Amino acid sequence: MAVSDVEHLLTQVRTPDVRPLVGEAWICYSAGAVRASIAATWSAVTTDIIGKLIELADGDDGKAKLFSAKVVAAQSKGISTDGVKQMQQIENELLDTAVEFELIDSVGKRELERIREDRNLCVHPSLRPFGDVYEPRPEQARAHLAIALTTLLIHPPTQGRKAIDAYLDYTCDPMFAPESVSHIQAVFFDRLRAATRKGIAKLAAKHALLEVDPGERFPSTQKYADRSAVVLSAFAQRDSTLVRTVVAEQRDKFDNLDGAAQLRALGRLGAEDFFWDLVDGPLTDRLTNLLNVPTPPGPLDPDLTAGLAMVGNSQARRRLPVLERRFDEMNWYSKLYLIDLRPAEFYVPTLIELLREAPSFRDAEPIGQLVVAHANWLRPDTLRQALQAWAANDQCLKAAQMPQIATELFESTRHLGTDQQVAFLEFLAAAQQKAPDPEDYYRYPALTVAMNAAGVLPTAANGTAASSG
Repeated sequence: MAVSDVEHLLTQVRTPDVRPLVGEAWICYSAGAVRASIAATWSAVTTDIIGKLIELADGDDGKAKLFSAKVVAAQSKGISTDGVKQMQQIENELLDTAVEFELIDSVGKRELERIREDRNLCVHPSLRPFGDVYEPRPEQARAHLAIALTTLLIHPPTQGRKAIDAYLDYTCDPMFAPESVSHIQAVFFDRLRAATRKGIAKLAAKHALLEVDPGERFPSTQKYADRSAVVLSAFAQRDSTLVRTVVAEQRDKFDNLDGAAQLRALGRLGAEDFFWDLVDGPLTDRLTNLLNVPTPPGPLDPDLTAGLAMVGNSQARRRLPVLERRFDEMNWYSKLYLIDLRPAEFYVPTLIELLREAPSFRDAEPIGQLVVAHANWLRPDTLRQALQAWAANDQCLKAAQMPQIATELFESTRHLGTDQQVAFLEFLAAAQQKAPDPEDYYRYPALTVAMNAAGVLPTAANGTAASSG
């Protein structure tokens, strides 16, 4: 590990009592006092483990309380023969205790044992025969410190089974927020060791792909699978290789799922690269056939809808061309429903057509709301086309909520600059031409006020917006 990396890790040491010790180890290393650096590193390890176990005891962990009592008993005897012997016995068993409490795993224990062995050679020169003095290399001291930091010192005391229990509590909480990606990454990825975070990633993959029953913690396998998909996506932003690995491990089980579950997984994870690593040729054919099943008149089957909703994703359309064909074949209402499930730039041309073809006032309003939801994907040309389609369809123009929706769209597209202003001036002129009465609600007075406030409309001498009609 590079010097700069070790320096960065030093800032992340969790236990206050340990920070001076690792700082001392680094100072000794920098000054060339290699033996002193290794000894200080081991002191930091023992102090950290004892401190974390006492912290667990303070948190009402029964086993940790027993350990804490041993430490207090040894400390109460001070620098006496019995006190030193008791503390030595505690330290001799300390790494085994750390494994028992899942502060480290068996691999971490072996790495920390090497530090202890080198520390013993550094502080007990007589351990070597013929009067030879142990001469550790500087890179050994830096490596020991890096291992101590990454294996133990920068991590909180909650690990292993307890970390997974905390994860299950979090993802089963009624207040779980799918938008809390950064929190998920910080608590369940950044602060955990590799083995623990891999365990959580495996758990999330099983639930997200296979809809494993979460038991009494959560009542719905499908909703919990949706939450697990959020976790996988958050983890993939940190370590895509890890997520690809744990997802690939589920391939055989996923291939044997029923079609409805596979379609739901497509809808849940189809926007993620790691999902498509799972989809080989035979599974592509199966998904294509599932999506191609003829549908009876009326509402779409919810499982089929979950899969079809991925038509907005470019990778899904490329891997499953049937998605776009099925979408093109849908009726007006089915398209509207699908767009509402998962807004995407792909739908902008369709929204313009839906505005043009809206069959009633009540149908027009949800389209207008969806246009606002897609505002970030509108370009000057598509905004102008949408407003022209809107103005040309009286079912849109004179629906009760549309004047307010038009105002929201104006505010949401301000980033388009002059082109946006021109498009809305044309739209407002067309609306007012169809509503000649100055008191008519469908002259879009709220939009007029917003455009005037933005300096888009000329202002009459009396301070009111001049008519654009």
